Amino acid sequence: MGRTWLGMLASILWLQTAHAEPVQSSSQAIEPWGDAASGDGLAPRFLRWLAAQSGLQLRQDIRPLPRVVEDLKSGQNALALLTASPERDAFGLELCRPTAIRLSVIYRGTALSRDSLRQRPVGILRGTHTLDRFIASSGAQPVLVGDLHQGLRMLRIGRLDAMMCVRPDCGRTLREISSPGDQWSELPISREPMAVYVSRLSPLARDRAMLDRLRAACASPQGQKKMAELLSAYD
Repeated sequence: MGRTWLGMLASILWLQTAHAEPVQSSSQAIEPWGDAASGDGLAPRFLRWLAAQSGLQLRQDIRPLPRVVEDLKSGQNALALLTASPERDAFGLELCRPTAIRLSVIYRGTALSRDSLRQRPVGILRGTHTLDRFIASSGAQPVLVGDLHQGLRMLRIGRLDAMMCVRPDCGRTLREISSPGDQWSELPISREPMAVYVSRLSPLARDRAMLDRLRAACASPQGQKKMAELLSAYD
């Protein structure tokens, strides 16, 4: 019995001190979710708000998507906002789905369909795999690009036949680069939910009270309002 009470006391003390130091939170370097140059973006802003509502301190940075995922697997990245996928459930505890991305391809000229893209060059943002199924089923030739601006410029001069469009951000980018003569068309593909993940190997995953606060803040009307406010700047 004495050992049981000692163990419970140790657990309580650990939970009280576990987050005295900031928790690592890395976001993907894919705009608008994260911008490596500024160290800011939609994802770190939302996670910062979420943490503030829950009494959690964060140490944030922006990294390439593969590194963000690997660090989430190892526990070095405790909290992240990423595209939801069953594969990530193995190493990430899903807290909530605050928004979704809308995937499409932008093109010019004659109407395109999935079947008409076979062997044709389609711009894909480097580091993302959200269009993997579409590329495989259409037979399109993926061409890696650094960002939407580069891809849409390549589309305009004919080096691409289509360019992936991810909303939020694609609408803003189109407005920035478009001229009066541009006639863009769009082929919708899918909607993919974004999820807040906690690494299963991080101490944060064992703090049930903190997880409950994070979930509640994310699902609250205030959380929905905050996400809508952040999204409005990009599309």
